Amino acid sequence: MGTWGPGNFENDAAQDWLYDFGENDFRLIDRTLAGVAAMIAADELDADEAQEVLVAAECVAAAAGFPPENPPQELAEWLAENSPMPVKPEYIEMARRAVARVLAKSELRELWLESEEFGGWETAVHNLQSRLHQIP
Repeated sequence: MGTWGPGNFENDAAQDWLYDFGENDFRLIDRTLAGVAAMIAADELDADEAQEVLVAAECVAAAAGFPPENPPQELAEWLAENSPMPVKPEYIEMARRAVARVLAKSELRELWLESEEFGGWETAVHNLQSRLHQIP
């Protein structure tokens, strides 16, 4: 996993996804989160899918007015160009469910459990989860 830190944007899959986001915005969010919503309970997200889910959920939270403390430049620029923006309730619900899925059953969680930085990763994901639940 091309990762340099426990934050939701600190990996190659998230950066690649964010690059594509600038051109596709909510169409990419829809494709990313809807795929997870359609999974059955026995399915496990692989690490790259889970990283993409987290960055898609970060974009939903940010678009709804609950961005991360230090968003990456690409997201900050997108927000500056597109805010304020109404976010459809189904995107918020898909993001909430998808993040919960990453925390409960994903290869990404297992990889972080094996590292010394699991606490930092879990804190970053819980912070995202908290921001998603603050959206009315």
